[in-house]
Amino acid sequence: MIVRPIALRVLSNALLAMVLITYSGAGLSAPGLTESELKAVFLLRLPQFVSWPEDQSETVFCVASAAELSPLLEEIVATDPEGREVRPLDPDQLGGCNVVFGSFNEGADRIKATNGVLWVSDQPGFARQGGMVELKRSGARMKLVINLDALESAGLKASSKLLQLSEVVGGRTDDA
Repeated sequence: MIVRPIALRVLSNALLAMVLITYSGAGLSAPGLTESELKAVFLLRLPQFVSWPEDQSETVFCVASAAELSPLLEEIVATDPEGREVRPLDPDQLGGCNVVFGSFNEGADRIKATNGVLWVSDQPGFARQGGMVELKRSGARMKLVINLDALESAGLKASSKLLQLSEVVGGRTDDA
């Protein structure tokens, strides 16, 4: 029966996502994964914990300035596409990108000005400088730093589970 394999796949993905988010919030590391692999999995699972505008989803991942991450993302998406696509980021053409990852040296104005786009970076201080989600390395562990004001200015909202497991800057955490 078709329903059973689909239900198992959905359950499997949900459990994997919860484990990854739980590990990140508690500041644990995932044994056997390189830092780049861990970032790639976080990046692909993170949008499941964000509410998007009604006419939008998290299907197109654009990667800038992270050559080692792009092939990993492409490999993961190729094995389980779920309608997702990975492409290089053209800074002059943000249209079509739903999730953007990279180190951004330009000001936060450009990040905030793009409605419905989730901006993620591993650049230290990214969230405090106006970015949305920062993948923060802490020893052998990975943590998330969420900037609520930046998310809300783009029409996005983090789930309460994500906020409980993250370091939050800007905005209030009690309305999520």
